This record gives sequence, C-alpha cells and structure tokens, in this order.
Amino acid sequence: MINEYFSIHIDQDGNLARLPVVLDQYTPDMDRLPEFMLTLGNDITWDIEKESFRTAAAAIGNFYALHPPIVPNPSGKGIQLQKKNKDCMETAEQAGSTDEDDIDQELLAEAEPAWAQREWIIQYVLFPSMRLFLKPPKSIAADGTFVQVASLDKLYKILERC
Repeated sequence: MINEYFSIHIDQDGNLARLPVVLDQYTPDMDRLPEFMLTLGNDITWDIEKESFRTAAAAIGNFYALHPPIVPNPSGKGIQLQKKNKDCMETAEQAGSTDEDDIDQELLAEAEPAWAQREWIIQYVLFPSMRLFLKPPKSIAADGTFVQVASLDKLYKILERC
C-alpha cells in the first residue's frame, strides 16, 4: 500500500529504497529521515484505511516541509543571540579565550550557505510551484485565507499610464 499510493519503496531487507518526489528540484532535509521513518512505523494506523491515508500524508508533508536550518540566521540577530547564550553558559574562568572569534567565523561559514540555500529554494522552487500548482477552493479564496497582494497585469497597466 505504501509503495502503491505514496511511492515509498521499502525492499525485502527493510531498507528504504525510494521516496516520492513532491516538488522538482527540491530534496528534503535528510537529517529528518529517521524521524520520518519512525513516524511511518509508529504513528500511522495501518488497519484503518482512511486514517492511514491522512496520517501518512501528514508524515510525508512534515518530512518535506521546509524547516529552518539548525544554525542561526547570519543576516539577523541569530549570531548575536547564539553568542549571548554561549557567554551565559560559560563560567567566569573560561571566559576571555581567543578562540571566540574563530568560533564566530566557523559559525558564520556554516550558517551562510545553509540560509542562502533555504532562500534559494523558497524563491526559485517553492514560490514558482505555488504559483503553478496551488489552486485553493473558491470558499477559501473568498473568505480571506488567501489574499492577492498584487497583479502584474494591473501593475503593467498602471505603469503604462505614467
């Protein structure tokens, strides 16, 4: 059932062989794979068909969700908060070491690519996919859940007048 309906293939030895492709050019965070497998094994009621579809879809959605990186955001106050928390945890005798700048540089070197990759995925994968594939029901579109912020066609018409 899991292979047929969700394209998750587990071989005879119990190894995960294939995951579904939810969005082109998007690979989920593989650090969350053990949690996903535990959820598939423990939290899904496979005896009740309707409930198993709902919980399996929720597990796949959680696995493929775009979670923020574990490292702090270098463009915001994340590095300063990380440094402040680290300073609070240090004792007075350990404070003042010269390795502090090295740690900050290592943290920045690790954080910048992780957050840049996340921003790229949002801009070039998630938003275009939402534009193409997200079709909310009319009831949701009319009740204010989704609000159109701008329309390029209308903006072009306004700019043509200027």
